[in-house]
Amino acid sequence: MSPFHGDLGTLLDFPSLAICISEGDTLGGRLAYVNHAFERLTGYAREELLGSGCPLLDSEELEATHRRALMGALRDGRPFTLTLPCRRRDGELFHNELSLSRFCLGDGRRYLIGIHRDVSQREAHQNRLELAQAVFNNTHDGILVTDANKRIIDTNPAFTELTGYSREEALGKKPNLLSSGKHDSGFYESMFATVESRGFWSGDIWNTRKDGSQLIENTTISAIRDESGRIANYIGVFRDITQRRLNQARLERMASYDPLTGLFNREHFNTLLESQLVSLEYTQSGLAVLFLDLDDFKPINDNFGHACGDELLIEISRRLKHLMRANDLTARFGGDEFVIALTGLGTADKAAKVAEKVMADIIRPYQLDNGELVRVSVSVGIAFTSSHEISAAQLLDAADAAMYDAKQQGKNRLAHADTLDQRGAGQDAYTLVKTAFDAGQIELFFQPILSIHRQHIIGFEALARWRHPEKGVLGPQHFMDVITQSSLSLPYGRWLIDEAARVAKRFHVEGHEIAIGVNLSQDQIETGAIVESLASSRHRHDLRRPFLVAEVLESTHFHDLDLACGLLQETRNLGAQVALDDFGSGISSITYVSQLPLNTLKVDRTVTRHVEAREDRRQFVSGIIRMGHAMGLQVLAEGIESEGQLEALRLLGCDLAQGFHIGRPMAESEIVKRYLSPDTPPRFPLKRESRVCRV
Repeated sequence: MSPFHGDLGTLLDFPSLAICISEGDTLGGRLAYVNHAFERLTGYAREELLGSGCPLLDSEELEATHRRALMGALRDGRPFTLTLPCRRRDGELFHNELSLSRFCLGDGRRYLIGIHRDVSQREAHQNRLELAQAVFNNTHDGILVTDANKRIIDTNPAFTELTGYSREEALGKKPNLLSSGKHDSGFYESMFATVESRGFWSGDIWNTRKDGSQLIENTTISAIRDESGRIANYIGVFRDITQRRLNQARLERMASYDPLTGLFNREHFNTLLESQLVSLEYTQSGLAVLFLDLDDFKPINDNFGHACGDELLIEISRRLKHLMRANDLTARFGGDEFVIALTGLGTADKAAKVAEKVMADIIRPYQLDNGELVRVSVSVGIAFTSSHEISAAQLLDAADAAMYDAKQQGKNRLAHADTLDQRGAGQDAYTLVKTAFDAGQIELFFQPILSIHRQHIIGFEALARWRHPEKGVLGPQHFMDVITQSSLSLPYGRWLIDEAARVAKRFHVEGHEIAIGVNLSQDQIETGAIVESLASSRHRHDLRRPFLVAEVLESTHFHDLDLACGLLQETRNLGAQVALDDFGSGISSITYVSQLPLNTLKVDRTVTRHVEAREDRRQFVSGIIRMGHAMGLQVLAEGIESEGQLEALRLLGCDLAQGFHIGRPMAESEIVKRYLSPDTPPRFPLKRESRVCRV
């Protein structure tokens, strides 16, 4: 009879310690005793275990290094503790901290006693700590950590390399150790006020290295709060952009701008004009070029000198900048010639109205620094097209010829070039799209988004379509550029968010906790319209749970990145999430990931293509996923068109997926039928509402 029953067995039945005792002093001995905690740890019943070998020490399952360590310790006859991977009865892997020792009863029988602990959480935490330390030590970005009083308590090696200060020199100092004097106290007060209110600040700081040289840093400062909500630490992460910034500014100035007026030069204007002409293939919204030549400018140079002539040209450029919109192009072609490109006007008559305003502004008198009051007039030639087949050179030549005609007619006049294409002015693209929008022909289709590990639908992306009465359903390439580059941009954005709220409410009422993703334009974000629309729609539809994912295109070029960050953070404060769309397709991705307040990275379909078949593509996608997870972001893969792609992404640890394999874009009526009808359950069900209601 086993000596481990009765009182001794009761004594060993600790609820928190899994204990097993085997006969003999080798790993293969039969189990003579297991307690209840061992049953719970392994998933095996006591009746299955007694009389057989310990399943956690199956020699076939043990790695060679662990087997050698166990055998060596047993030969030496010493107690020891070892952490090794083990599997429960259901196959689940866990980290087992095993303490093993030998003992002998008075009758000479030998036994091994093993104490087992599941330390998986501890090992995972340790792995995270080691990874964080490796990132801290090996990143090329400088990192400094301060306490709540802003005194430095740690720096990484890159900090020393970038600033010249060793860790020992920096400890105990404040970050103003690096101050260049280019920022006043108000700048830093505003910066830390932003950190305290929003949790972070991002921007560029001019600092000084230890050797006195200039250091321009792209910096993110974040606040770390303790359990009570008080700030315990600040973390600053920065990279040296000094040379890049200086080179970029110098090259851009040389390559793109007229040195006297600061307007575009001829070469850069032509490049931008070609790009705008190409976009006409989709927008068909019209493009006008105004060719301006000053009348009687030469007498000013002759009478007052070239310095006064330059002064006048500078003042004219200021007036032109003031009149033009942000998306218009204004250039000085040399001498007293200026050229303007106007986009999205729709007709040549609208361009003429702009030209009349320009003429009225230029004819106003100018007072030179020498006190002289001078006047000039201007002759303007207008060339208009809505065809992408017209070249920049053709358009400029036509406008130039029209300007010459204006001069021949008596100066201070405008003249139109001969018609460059045969499109009717009454049916320009803007009018067509606005009519369609007002008539409700623009509608949203919805493409499902899958949680890969939970295998349920967690939301939809809203995709705009034009249900044309004659041509059927048209994709966004037929109308979206017209919307985003015209006065329709903000009304469309408000409608888009309100439609997302309405559809989300329909699913929330049915108990499904889903969110709708919408693509937002630069204007919708930078004007703050998104914040107003989000708050208004949430109130109008009485939504008490988050319903919106604001998707920012990787190709978006914000005029003020700090402003965009702040406004997107406000949307998060209102319960929305923020996603970076088309990640990996352009050069702005890393900048936006490091600075925008994101929740999700949406990996572009060009990146995920062939991920199931190509090792190099798997490595690339895996790197993006690891980076996203290290930054606390979830990763969504776009363009999933096969089960092989989906399985490859699951193995790589990707969180979410979207594509034709999961579901094509569908009209609202179709997603309601597919996901809310009890008659035809979908392949992937919807996420159910959580028990705790989030506001």
